[in-house]
Amino acid sequence: MNRERPIRALLILALVLIAVPWAFKLSGQGQLGSSCEGGFDCAVISGRCVLGEQGRFCTEVCTSDEQCPSTGHCGIPPFDFFQVWFSTSPMSERVCVPGPRPAQPPTIEDFEAPPPAGKGEGAQPAPVRKASIKSR
Repeated sequence: MNRERPIRALLILALVLIAVPWAFKLSGQGQLGSSCEGGFDCAVISGRCVLGEQGRFCTEVCTSDEQCPSTGHCGIPPFDFFQVWFSTSPMSERVCVPGPRPAQPPTIEDFEAPPPAGKGEGAQPAPVRKASIKSR
């Protein structure tokens, strides 16, 4: 009987540690298009925080344009270097992106390489997009 109490307490603690972050994620903050700093700032389970032309924003995973708002499309965020870089992988995700679909999908060549970091400096900044995006 006494051995069950510590196990029960650990199970309750684990449940709380798992449930609290997900409760915040699903509580309605970080709706589609709102600014964010990370994935847990976005409300839906399939929510992602991606880099846009004017900062990071919440979006969600999609497989077709019909799953996105009428003002956007399902694709690769053209200003998010890491999303563009990973888009060549068969495991990559497409997300709802605001605005019309670009005539050409973004590629790594669309980004300028960051300057090399000197000794003692922090991490290199993410590459910057070279040119504006052309829509169809």
